[in-house]
Amino acid sequence: MAYSDATNGQKIVIVVNGVVRFIQLSVGVLTIFLYASEKGYWLGNGLPGKLNFELVLGSFAVMTGLVLGIIPLKTSYRPVALACPWDLIMFFMYSAAFGYMRAINAKLDKERFNTKDPSNYGLYLDHMLAMRHKVWVNFAGMAVFLISAIMGAVLIWTGRKNSRSRMHRVV
Repeated sequence: MAYSDATNGQKIVIVVNGVVRFIQLSVGVLTIFLYASEKGYWLGNGLPGKLNFELVLGSFAVMTGLVLGIIPLKTSYRPVALACPWDLIMFFMYSAAFGYMRAINAKLDKERFNTKDPSNYGLYLDHMLAMRHKVWVNFAGMAVFLISAIMGAVLIWTGRKNSRSRMHRVV
């Protein structure tokens, strides 16, 4: 079955893709920036390893936002639409990060984690509160990657539907 580019004459799709990919890029940079500062504070209890996952996840989000934001400007939207499984994988990775960071935040109330400065309880509370606020960056990543995965899947389906009917419109 031949594939017809669903974005022929539809510049709005390219603009929306650019906006979504810019938000993905921003979420990735925020993830790296916010969790890199916490990595040096928390010691032991497996938390630095989990923060490594956050840094890798942020790097993947930055690369995804850059590559899939530039491709439609150079070629067609088809390669970006075909990347919807990768967007779905990123959605699940951000979901996992959101879930375990929420679990860590629940543990921070019940047990005391090892830190760089164990005698300063006020600093511990500041970092604990910061970790609670930073988890919402993961939620934003979940949302934006789910939106881009749905957008890609809809455009693949629309392109295949249009190739059968020879119409080049996005519904």
